[in-house]
Amino acid sequence: VLDAEHNFAHASEQIRLAASQGASLAVLPEYHLTGWVPDEPSFALSAEDGSRYQQRYRRLAAELHINICAGTVVSHAPESRKNGTNDAAPKKPTLLNTSYFIDHDGQLLGAYTKTNLWIPERDHLTSSIDYAHKMSVDEGTPAATGPHQVFDTPLGPVGILVCWDLAFPEAFRQLVLAGAKIIIMPSYWTLSDMGREGLAYNANCERMFVENALTTRAFENTAALIYCNATGPAEQGFFGCSQVALPIVGKVPGSFDDGEEGMRLVDVDMRVVEIAERNYQIRKDLKRVDWHYGGLTAILMTAAAPGVDFLRFYVSHSEDEVLVTKQHEAVNSSIFRQLPRGRGIVE
Repeated sequence: VLDAEHNFAHASEQIRLAASQGASLAVLPEYHLTGWVPDEPSFALSAEDGSRYQQRYRRLAAELHINICAGTVVSHAPESRKNGTNDAAPKKPTLLNTSYFIDHDGQLLGAYTKTNLWIPERDHLTSSIDYAHKMSVDEGTPAATGPHQVFDTPLGPVGILVCWDLAFPEAFRQLVLAGAKIIIMPSYWTLSDMGREGLAYNANCERMFVENALTTRAFENTAALIYCNATGPAEQGFFGCSQVALPIVGKVPGSFDDGEEGMRLVDVDMRVVEIAERNYQIRKDLKRVDWHYGGLTAILMTAAAPGVDFLRFYVSHSEDEVLVTKQHEAVNSSIFRQLPRGRGIVE
């Protein structure tokens, strides 16, 4: 039996602890209220409360004066007018897996619905692309310009991706072209996501995938990545490894090395991102009109955001407690602290 209310209370405790230590941003993992138990009847039923939990996080953010990226919350999609009372039988609700960025005044600044669904998710959830297409057909309105939007926050321009989006560098490029300097990634990634045939070659291949890809994405996009993964019993395949990845530095000291439960304060010097861009000039090349991959740039550059050239922040990265049965599964979290100008990374 999943217990979203218990998990919300646990996440709130972690956020309060983060705020008491000076954090400015708390980041929770994917499915932090429910875990991934789509065959449980209560999983779909809990989605009815998605908007209510969003409101509760907004009140918590305002109370504590802390920004919150509320992991992901599964919720029912607004039904189109064509799916109204004229239908002969009620249809299965459309479930969306959405992450929210809430500022320290409790304002909802941005939301992102997962685009690249992991294979088992596709039988239960609807991607942002498929939902936008459905609405454009049902409502006769143009589809959204693109799923990957950047929004201005007290920390600067931020984009959000979720879990399996990590496998698609195009998603990162779209955010970078729109000005994102930091990309937040709630996740629910386990070793068992690889089948037995693959695990026979490398039992830790999923962890290898995550850690190498995070560092690569940070370097190739001159961006800071904040990755918050769910944790739990190792025998169930949880490996955690929540972390911040930066160009030049790689995995920032203080990040999690495994799936242990807890919350960590990690100092992040975002001047590293600026130094990397000055040396690599990746963003500059991406914006060149004569760039040899210009066609790709034209396709990806579908959103714009105010340019903010630096980020100095405390980010609290709190992982979820998942109650699939009565068993308590661990929570893994980190906090990232603002650095004054001229100060280096604090280990």
